Amino acid sequence: MAQVSIIIPVYNVEKYLRQCLDSVINQTFKDIEIILVNDCSQDNSLQIIKEYQQRDSRIILLNMPANQGISKARNEGMRIATGKYIVFADSDDWVRDDYIEVLFNGIEKNDCDVFAEGFVLYHNKTSKYIPQRYSFLTTKCKNNKALILFPSINCGPWSKIYKKDFLTKNNLFFTLKSCEDCLFFYKLMLLKPKIIFNEEPIYFYRIGREESLTASLYFRTYYIIKLIKEIYKTLIEKNIYEEYCTVFLIYAFTYIAYCLTFSSFPMKKMSYALFSVKKFLFSKKNNNVNILNKFIILIFKFFLNHPRLYKATAFVLKAIRRFFAKLLYSF
Repeated sequence: MAQVSIIIPVYNVEKYLRQCLDSVINQTFKDIEIILVNDCSQDNSLQIIKEYQQRDSRIILLNMPANQGISKARNEGMRIATGKYIVFADSDDWVRDDYIEVLFNGIEKNDCDVFAEGFVLYHNKTSKYIPQRYSFLTTKCKNNKALILFPSINCGPWSKIYKKDFLTKNNLFFTLKSCEDCLFFYKLMLLKPKIIFNEEPIYFYRIGREESLTASLYFRTYYIIKLIKEIYKTLIEKNIYEEYCTVFLIYAFTYIAYCLTFSSFPMKKMSYALFSVKKFLFSKKNNNVNILNKFIILIFKFFLNHPRLYKATAFVLKAIRRFFAKLLYSF
């Protein structure tokens, strides 16, 4: 049994897969198992995996019976993982050669449930490297509600290491086909884990891929709205909606602003899509919230009924989100 299980979903990434696998098999920390979940790739990805399997016995190939998306692929990888710790990577990204060593030492030293490091954005079209580090507030913050709100937070599952027992004990898995990382992170933070953020950039996240699922803003908009509804459902089921009401409303408010600002959705279709979001704003659950939350709901309703104004003020909303994060941080 390896100390660390690295789970990598694979789907049609023949252009980038070798770079990813080379970076993983050459880790300075050797006690790992590498679980590659092939989600019915239609290019040469499977052949590349088999080639690397012959070179490294630590590689475990898991073939999905049908294409089911990145969430199902990660979940299947978690199901067969034998390591004490879980680490994720995307198959079109790559990592520093001490990626696992840094994460392993961090979680062992701090005895935490989750240990996170920084990362670097790599733009596929311009070949530019853009380091991304957590802000000072993020690294020092002990308030999980504030962490959910920080605009600069990386909610991706990669560049982090998790105690496997913590994930399985809390039945924490991926669900949505897109925005699955945001929902996973939100549910993780609701569990109030001991989480440590560090700033060393050890993961290289590729952006600007035209064929990437996240490149379709039209598709992503649909799942952002679904994400908001899923978070609301989770808060109700756990009977903690009143506790997290302010955080949730601001989170939902700003994410919908993102949809309206960057999506290719026609405004008429966007208005129809947002109709479902209005339902929980009129829910009886919001009758007993405090004055601040009622004020936020009132503004939220106004902008949902006037989406063009919402779009015009999207960047202001991001600043408001940061303000509330800092406010919560101080408590």
